[in-house]
Amino acid sequence: MHHTRKYPTMAQSLYSRARSLLTWLGFVLLGLQGLGLCHAQDSANNLLVYSVIGTGGLGLGLGKETSNGFVLRGEVTSLSKSIQTTQDGNNFSGNFNLTTTALYADYHPWKSAFHLSTGVNIKPTNISLTGNPTSGRITLGSTSYPVSAGQGINAIISFPTTMPYLGMGWGFGDLTKTSGMRFSTDMGFDFGKMNGVITATPGLLSGFQGTNIASDLNTQSQKLSASVSALRFFPIIKFQVGYAY
Repeated sequence: MHHTRKYPTMAQSLYSRARSLLTWLGFVLLGLQGLGLCHAQDSANNLLVYSVIGTGGLGLGLGKETSNGFVLRGEVTSLSKSIQTTQDGNNFSGNFNLTTTALYADYHPWKSAFHLSTGVNIKPTNISLTGNPTSGRITLGSTSYPVSAGQGINAIISFPTTMPYLGMGWGFGDLTKTSGMRFSTDMGFDFGKMNGVITATPGLLSGFQGTNIASDLNTQSQKLSASVSALRFFPIIKFQVGYAY
């Protein structure tokens, strides 16, 4: 499947979400800084709260440093956008919804800013698309079928429910040091095979009983599944800003 156009509202939506999140984060950080000033500099609790923006969307995270240079983190991010694409002559439009709850373990060798990360991402995620008839027809396999009003096909592309993560990054550093602002960037991959399926509305199937529409629909669905399952990983690039206290 190839993307033909992205709606301009996607950039506007992301900008609006980022501005709202950063404004909210600013108040959070000011409050945490006030708490930090109430304690001596050597009384850090090894805790971290931060915002994140990246390929997984916008979100918030919490972290705590343990012994031996490990930092355990939990994150929740969200990304939603409208998309339009074409597959085998059929035009599809719909929504991409990515909501990720992630757990990470970062290892900081020698308690340096560099870290290696592993974790798991839980993704109740899917791409829901509706096939838009071209000149009143839908193409399945090599056959073009006339489509009446309210009938058509739908495609759903989904990630695995859980995906392991491997990556590396630079930032945050030793949380046992004094309270203050912290920054970090991470790069890595979520691993897992995507799945795709195409279905037809009951009215479309019943209108062509005695034809090969069911077989053509299955063939089209298998082609979509083979296309998306070839992608075995999802790239993650993200930037974080937070406060350690």
